[in-house]
Amino acid sequence: MFELITLFMTGGGSAVLGSLLKGIFGAIVDSRQNTYQLEMAREIRTNEFALKFQEQLNNPSDGRYTRVTRRILALIGMCTLSAVTILTTIYPSVPLLTYTNISGEGTNSFLWGLVNFQASQTPVAITTGHLALFTTTIVYPMIVGFYFTPGGRR
Repeated sequence: MFELITLFMTGGGSAVLGSLLKGIFGAIVDSRQNTYQLEMAREIRTNEFALKFQEQLNNPSDGRYTRVTRRILALIGMCTLSAVTILTTIYPSVPLLTYTNISGEGTNSFLWGLVNFQASQTPVAITTGHLALFTTTIVYPMIVGFYFTPGGRR
């Protein structure tokens, strides 16, 4: 043991220790460099696949058919919804759903009876006017925004 300590304290021993440390740390650095190069190669392959996928999605020959089909389906949906909205606007007072407090005791309970509050026994009716209001304020803007506005390039 004493000989090893004196070996490392001498000039030749420090050269050996330096070579040993250089070899150990060089192996660590080389393994990290190798890992970095493998990850870079994987990232490049992933980016190439993503670009090819975007190119296939935005291919003008296939994209035109998809756009036209989506817009025709949206036009059919808008025409049907417009007919329903016109009918419900002409006859706004036709009840679609009528409900009252089912227990009949004048209270409504939520969360399995955790929250209770007083309720009237008058029936609540949802009419075709409510349906027309819902379609014109919520459904139409969603359809127009999704189908008829340009999507842009990604």
